[in-house]
Amino acid sequence: MSGPRVSLVPHALLTSLIAIWAVSFVMAKVAMTEVNAFALVALRFSLAGLCLLPFLLRASAAERRASLLPGVVAGLVMGAAYLMQMFGVRETTASMGGFVTGLIVLLVALGGRFVFHAPLGARAIAGLVLGLAGIVTLCARSGDDDPTQQNTLRGMLLQVGSAALFAVHILLLSHFGKTLSALVFTCWQFVVISAMGWVAVALQGDVALDAARGVNWTFEVLGAIAYLGVMANAVAIGVQARIQHRIPPQHLALLFALQPLFAALAGWMLQGDHLGSLQWTGGGLIVAGVVVAALDRR
Repeated sequence: MSGPRVSLVPHALLTSLIAIWAVSFVMAKVAMTEVNAFALVALRFSLAGLCLLPFLLRASAAERRASLLPGVVAGLVMGAAYLMQMFGVRETTASMGGFVTGLIVLLVALGGRFVFHAPLGARAIAGLVLGLAGIVTLCARSGDDDPTQQNTLRGMLLQVGSAALFAVHILLLSHFGKTLSALVFTCWQFVVISAMGWVAVALQGDVALDAARGVNWTFEVLGAIAYLGVMANAVAIGVQARIQHRIPPQHLALLFALQPLFAALAGWMLQGDHLGSLQWTGGGLIVAGVVVAALDRR
């Protein structure tokens, strides 16, 4: 007798969201030709928070109170992750940033072992080893690197640190998200992250990347910020909260393995990214690690 049928609609929707997130690396680089990293985080999450504000206002007072403290905690972690990621994006290509995000799935598996005492099987361990080998390979230099597209070690480490914080955030969602209103919980996080961004902007002193020149609010810059705030944050995260629980965990990990590939494709098509042979090898090792780890049903 066959098992229960799994609807492919949530899978297709999540694949679309993963593609949206992959393109966000390119959009971030476009926006940061004019605004600094702190300002970009503040602007995109302020816009995302405004999109979800009606859901917060329509929620009951009890729902808002219950979600407030968890939202603040999760928001602080996700805000730190985005600030690190945006600084890392300044010194890495969009393709490179996309490959490093593949570590999130592997780090979640490792974190689940220590936080929730989830079993970590041989395939998951093999996936983690492949992912580590991939990061080491990505940081290496090869003779066919494009000298016009530098991926600095500092940028790489910032991206790895960001991936680790995103993994912590996912574990927090697993801990808090079972009994909370998803959209209210998410809105509180957006409020916290936008506040972190604006405080950082105030301390730094200017929104513009070049304070002397100011911001040239071109259609490309405004469009990139709108894409990040509305599509990559408000729409994508809101839809994710509604569909992710309908997808088996192994399928989730395999689908998220597509994000580095989508990001590399977007970087190549939209910004002309060029990765050297070692970088493609390292990215491939990370994707392979995610796939192998996803096969561990424990």
